[in-house]
Amino acid sequence: MAVIMNRYSLAKRCLAEALGTAWLVLMGVGTAVISSAVPWVGVTGVAIAFGLSLLTAAYTFGSISGCHVNPAVTIGFWVANRFYFGDVLPYIGSQVLGGIWGTTILFLICMGKPEFTTANFGSNGVGIHSPGNYSWWACALAEFIVTCGFVLLILSVTSFRALKLSAPIPIGLALILAHLILIPITNASVNPVRSLATAIFTRGWALTDLWIFIVFPILGGVLAGMVARWLQKPDI
Repeated sequence: MAVIMNRYSLAKRCLAEALGTAWLVLMGVGTAVISSAVPWVGVTGVAIAFGLSLLTAAYTFGSISGCHVNPAVTIGFWVANRFYFGDVLPYIGSQVLGGIWGTTILFLICMGKPEFTTANFGSNGVGIHSPGNYSWWACALAEFIVTCGFVLLILSVTSFRALKLSAPIPIGLALILAHLILIPITNASVNPVRSLATAIFTRGWALTDLWIFIVFPILGGVLAGMVARWLQKPDI
């Protein structure tokens, strides 16, 4: 699948990536931090919030930048030969910036609550900082496999013109599914920027564990790109 030319400037696409990532992080992590204790929200509500955040961001910014909002997705598209290498770092930089925007806004909102601390700011962790006390290798394996499947789905549903208009729906549903299994294990990353954006506020153990939530989701994206590049290549 050849790289497709984009009719929007890199500056516009990067701004769209930053805004989309900010929305995903603010609404997804925000639900985890602010609303997860509400009885009718819980783990399922947080998972749905992340899925809906991505779905709405995709319909808002997808026609401009593709709405990757995740370095694992951007790298997966590049490995699958569907994205220019020269745009990879600008996209990732924009995603990092957007993620920090999202958590900064969330932090300012939370500061309005007297007893708020960043000790539980939706950060991802392993061992004693894993919600289910999972070991680091179990967390790494889970993030790798789930991210690979998630990115492969994105590469699949965006590979045909007929599917592109409805692509945000299965992508959003897939992110809900990913969070339903990963929240008890790692608090669900699937996105290095989402992990970085919260870890810089939690600091301490969150920064120590951060490498796992950068390396293994990206490796999952790389594997998904390799599989998609081979699988989607016609045999005749």
